[in-house]
Amino acid sequence: MNALLRRFVELIEADLAAAGFVRRGPVFRYFDLEGNGIALDIQRTTALRGEVEFFINVGVLLAPHLRYYFGQDDPRRDAMPHHSVWHHRLVATDDTAELPDHTFSLSTDTDVARAATIVRTWLAEYIPRMKSWLGDFDAMLAAIDGDRERSSRARAERLASGQWKAGRWPDGTWNAGIIRAYAHAERGDVDAVTAETASWHDSGPDSLAADALAIANQRLTERKG
Repeated sequence: MNALLRRFVELIEADLAAAGFVRRGPVFRYFDLEGNGIALDIQRTTALRGEVEFFINVGVLLAPHLRYYFGQDDPRRDAMPHHSVWHHRLVATDDTAELPDHTFSLSTDTDVARAATIVRTWLAEYIPRMKSWLGDFDAMLAAIDGDRERSSRARAERLASGQWKAGRWPDGTWNAGIIRAYAHAERGDVDAVTAETASWHDSGPDSLAADALAIANQRLTERKG
């Protein structure tokens, strides 16, 4: 690992380890007892000689969704942000930037300190928030509604001013359909799962829609005793 990148990783790892994350290579992962989790990936990109450039991707992981992907394999070793129901690529610029840039670039120790400060500030705000979503469908759905309202306000401001303003838009993108489908499934609401997944492109026997429906039928059977 490049010396500058190693120093950056050391700086953010202190905060992540304190929050219960475990690092495996360039990926930090946190899981609760039910198998819901958070994954943070340092994704390197091509850079000029003497520089290091990378993205930081974060995702909130839903236990039944992971079981669909990994089956009997352990997602604690290999789950990535792209397996998530909420994902975000951190912005490498601060609030003074005219436009956001997601590429972190390190060529000096000053760059390392600046990048680490940006990431650690974001983590301090968002780790508690992400943990509050884990396995809590109501909390996730409420966050989706809140982000939708915030996006509407930010869009109106941008149209009015003609400028992008840092801090106005919500971080991350939700996969609301998957969250709703599994929320219905865990309640054993077969009809609601069927309605939610009716417009999904893939509804075959090995599809995500079929998995959610199978869980709904299982929960319904369990409740009937």
